[in-house]
Amino acid sequence: MGQHQGRVTIAETTGPQTVGVGALAGLQGEVTILDGRALVAERRGEAAATRPAREGEQAALLVAAEVAAWVASDLKPCADYADLEAQVRTALLDRGFDPSAPTPIKVVGRAPRLQMHVIAGACPIATPDGPSPWRFDGPAEQVTLVGFYVEDAAGTLTHHTHQSHLHAVSERGAGHLDDVCLQAARLYLPAR
Repeated sequence: MGQHQGRVTIAETTGPQTVGVGALAGLQGEVTILDGRALVAERRGEAAATRPAREGEQAALLVAAEVAAWVASDLKPCADYADLEAQVRTALLDRGFDPSAPTPIKVVGRAPRLQMHVIAGACPIATPDGPSPWRFDGPAEQVTLVGFYVEDAAGTLTHHTHQSHLHAVSERGAGHLDDVCLQAARLYLPAR
């Protein structure tokens, strides 16, 4: 809808148990909140850098939740993002969650292949001719995926081809998840 201005101050929404994902004001980077740590990933030339969110910094879009406790379960190896989402959906149903309601999730594991991007002034899907995002495509020894699973929310909470909005945090930095192949991963859902 073209509304890229800052609408929420990141620090005001971040408590010690917050998880969240979003976009920095002006679509100048990705916002990831992982267990109360607010991180900002920005494109810098041909690279990207991840840093703590600054005092007063705002997001144009931010989805966040407080999760007091998590319950972990093992995932089977995931060939790709679609496989991951199918396993998450099954786990949500098994635990009595409604997949049409936004549910915070975390996944921790090893990724032989991780694809992510960091926006740099425009959404690469909505504005493919806009400023190019920074992209990463390679392995990650340890990756944490964090965000929300919700069905039928394309264009509002998720991208058009996914049932989740996830960001990745790894030794490679942080960014919006595009695709992933996972081995030996664990899924964390909120304790009920």
